[in-house]
Amino acid sequence: MQELRRIRKERGLTQRGLADASGVDPATISLIETGKRRPHLETLDSLALVLGVEVIEFFPKVQASLWPEERPERRFAWMAGVLERVLDTWERQVREKKNHYQSRTIAVAALDVQDTVTFNYKPEWDALPSEEKTQRHALAKRIDQLVLDAFDHYKQAKKAETEEVEAIQRRREEIRRRTREISA
Repeated sequence: MQELRRIRKERGLTQRGLADASGVDPATISLIETGKRRPHLETLDSLALVLGVEVIEFFPKVQASLWPEERPERRFAWMAGVLERVLDTWERQVREKKNHYQSRTIAVAALDVQDTVTFNYKPEWDALPSEEKTQRHALAKRIDQLVLDAFDHYKQAKKAETEEVEAIQRRREEIRRRTREISA
């Protein structure tokens, strides 16, 4: 799956970065890229969504039944399932608040997903039956909330970082002032 590696690198992602964003184990990504493991559909779905490509683009030998052109009514269920898995992973990562830069990256990626879903697939979304439109709206709300939560985490961490830098600067100035007094 040299194609996966090429697309990942074009997007500026490391295997770890792709793993964090997709919820796929980095060792699995490595095995897939080296051709030592054939990916499951769920793995392909997650990787394709994060990379912003169709599964077929980086794994052309996938059976046509995975993304059936002749059965467009299955597309929403397929895409919604992929999106729900990715959102589950991203929401967990933001909730853990371990890395504010990761939260920022997730927020930006979620905005990109929302933009793509809203504009690139608008006719398909608008043509959905009413019960699936309800699910679409629920997914849109989840993405909105994820973006808010991720940016909140990022802003809080940056504010704390700024306050810490200011405290260090104040301490440094105080030490410099006392040193000048002693030296005088």
